[in-house]
Amino acid sequence: MLRFTELVYLAAPFERPEERAFNQRLARLVRSYNYPLFMPEEAEVELMESGGCLADWQPRPELAEDGCDAGNLDQFMTEACMDALNRANLVIAVFYGEEFDPLTAFEVGYALGRRTNVVAVQNTLEPTLIRSGSLKRLTSPHVCSRVVIAPHDDERFPDRLIPIINRFFVPHKL
Repeated sequence: MLRFTELVYLAAPFERPEERAFNQRLARLVRSYNYPLFMPEEAEVELMESGGCLADWQPRPELAEDGCDAGNLDQFMTEACMDALNRANLVIAVFYGEEFDPLTAFEVGYALGRRTNVVAVQNTLEPTLIRSGSLKRLTSPHVCSRVVIAPHDDERFPDRLIPIINRFFVPHKL
């Protein structure tokens, strides 16, 4: 069903506008270097607009019968994200402070369990989003393949991140 192959999965919180803005900045950077990227926040919007289908993904027939609406969006999102995680060659995980939020921690742990490389990107640009101390430490970013601190300007960001993606993104050879 899923046609995602050789993709980069962006695991990041997207509840607040500041988080979404940073995720969009990161997505533009990754896509500007022609890496195929799956973003759950984009998938959520596309699922709602399309009634339950993504460009390269179709839900299971029994799930698709009802269509995607606000009542079952979580089921569609879970299935789409898990399929994408299963096919990801690299996971980029965004964190604030010293730890991942709970959903990102799950995505990171799942990817690490599948022996998928995970690159953690620390966003220090929004100090109001740092949750350190408010949550039990779930997953430390230091278990990842590499940790990158996001610089304040977009000119230096590619120099820090793209060589690391080049190192860990290994497309399958047919």
